[in-house]
Amino acid sequence: MEYRPTRADRAPLPPVWASEPRYLGYREADRAMPWAGFFRAATLPVQTHVVESLVAGPFPRELGYGLGDVVERLERPGYEPIETGWTSLDDGVVLVSVLTHMPRVTAAMWDWWFGWHGRESSRYKLWHPTAHQFTAMGEDRSADRTLSDRQRWFENVSYVDEYVGGSLQRLAIRFLDPGRLGFEDRPGHTCVCARVSLSTRPIAIGWLVHQVRPTGDGSEMRSRFFLNDPAILPLPAHSLPPDVPSQLLATDLGRGIVSPLVPRMVAQMISPTLGPDMVHHCAAEMNHLASFLPELHEEFRDTP
Repeated sequence: MEYRPTRADRAPLPPVWASEPRYLGYREADRAMPWAGFFRAATLPVQTHVVESLVAGPFPRELGYGLGDVVERLERPGYEPIETGWTSLDDGVVLVSVLTHMPRVTAAMWDWWFGWHGRESSRYKLWHPTAHQFTAMGEDRSADRTLSDRQRWFENVSYVDEYVGGSLQRLAIRFLDPGRLGFEDRPGHTCVCARVSLSTRPIAIGWLVHQVRPTGDGSEMRSRFFLNDPAILPLPAHSLPPDVPSQLLATDLGRGIVSPLVPRMVAQMISPTLGPDMVHHCAAEMNHLASFLPELHEEFRDTP
């Protein structure tokens, strides 16, 4: 699938991207925020089935599939052979899957969260205190109370700095309407879909899909990542850092020169431990936030 840049993609890079200090945890200014009472210095332990998957190692590649099959796979009832784990496909794509059980949590709470947390790094750090450093939105729509929770993040960009394993990643999570992938809107469900790219260059490196569906005691999230699926994005110069490589890549000439090299460049960025690192990262942050998301949502759902 080809990603089509949105208005938020073409907006200027948020000024705080260059100016805000990066650090893990909370400092004095963070602790003064109204939501600081929900901050914990470390995530909860991951769920038992995640530990078992990490110990077992990668799945056979024959059990994997690409982005083109994700809708049909996730719309099936029941579960897949790889609900939590990872494998590498023949084309080099790394498929990562994570299942997170979330008692008391609804899909609507996740719609709210994805539209709420991106305004403040101190909110983002609630999600994964030992990995998340920074966030900002391409378009800050939080003050427009005529928008639904989904409309605040649909077709928007979340700029994030976070650790995956021991590697610091500077990313732009380019959310898209799930209907563009083929997902249908169903009551009690939500899907979070995005093109994962670098914030430092107009280079996409993968895709993500989080499907939230109801269960008897709350909901469950089925996460899918398709990594090492590269492309160069046609972004304007003002949406990129003001350095020479970024500005060159914002021109037709620069894209023409670099495009053939992008697959090799992205492949070199893929760590041998990316699969298990991503399984643990996703499992830790989703399980941790889900443990207090109902209370957080109840207290701050009307707070821009």
